[in-house]
Amino acid sequence: MNGEELLWLYKTGQRDFSRVDLSQAEIIQADLEEIDLSRTELDWTNLSGTNLTRANLSRSDLVHARLIGAKLVEANLKAADLGKADLSWVNFHQASLVRVDLSDANLNQAILTNANLSDANLSGANLSLANLSGANLSRADLSGANLSGVDLSSANLSRADLSGANLNGADLTQVNLNKADLSESNLRKANLCQATLKGANFRNANLRAASLTGAILKEVSSSLATISELNLAGFNQPSRVDLSSANLSGAILSGVNLTKANLRFALLYKTDLRQVDLENASLIDVYLRGADLRGANLKNSVLSGINLKGTIMPDGSVHP
Repeated sequence: MNGEELLWLYKTGQRDFSRVDLSQAEIIQADLEEIDLSRTELDWTNLSGTNLTRANLSRSDLVHARLIGAKLVEANLKAADLGKADLSWVNFHQASLVRVDLSDANLNQAILTNANLSDANLSGANLSLANLSGANLSRADLSGANLSGVDLSSANLSRADLSGANLNGADLTQVNLNKADLSESNLRKANLCQATLKGANFRNANLRAASLTGAILKEVSSSLATISELNLAGFNQPSRVDLSSANLSGAILSGVNLTKANLRFALLYKTDLRQVDLENASLIDVYLRGADLRGANLKNSVLSGINLKGTIMPDGSVHP
């Protein structure tokens, strides 16, 4: 079936085009609301500018398809294959993209607000400047994806794979990153205010100049991470940052504001804490062996059960 035949049949009232072969068809700027294209062959098809609101595209083949500026609001794309598709400026608001394959797809400036992308494959995808506010990305694979400047505020990224992803300047306010893998990711200048990061993996991640005001980072693994110039200060009423049991071995936290932070049982082996503000912080049972505390502010901090062997103290002396 070609594009012209489909448009004619749609105008006559037909809506079921499931399992049809429409590969390489040209269907541009058409109105196809609530059409059923489930299990349809749409590889290399051009659907740019087409209105597919509430369409059923579940399990369809859209590999290399072009949907630039298309409207897929509340559409069903469960388990569809959109690998290497051009989806720039597409509106996926409240769409169902569960288990969808979007590997290496172009989603530049796409709208994915409140969309369901749980278990989706977005590895290597370009999502720069996309809006994913409120989206469900639990267990999604975003490894190596470009998420620079993305709005992920209030999104669910629990157990998501973000290893090697570029999140430079991303908005991650109030995001759920519980047990997410952010190893070797770029979070430079990212906004993680009020984010939940329990059990997240930040190994070798770059968090330079990121903001984690009021974030919950219990049991976080951040060994060898670059976290210099990090902003962990609160607002008018400072939020107490929770880094209890966090692994920050070898991390660079120079100049970070950790006022009132909870660092109980944290592992800070050979961590760079130069010029860090730890005023009123809780440092009970912290492992600081070999850490560098030169110029750090420990005023009114709670220091108990600390291992300071080989630690460089705030005055520059080395603890025996």
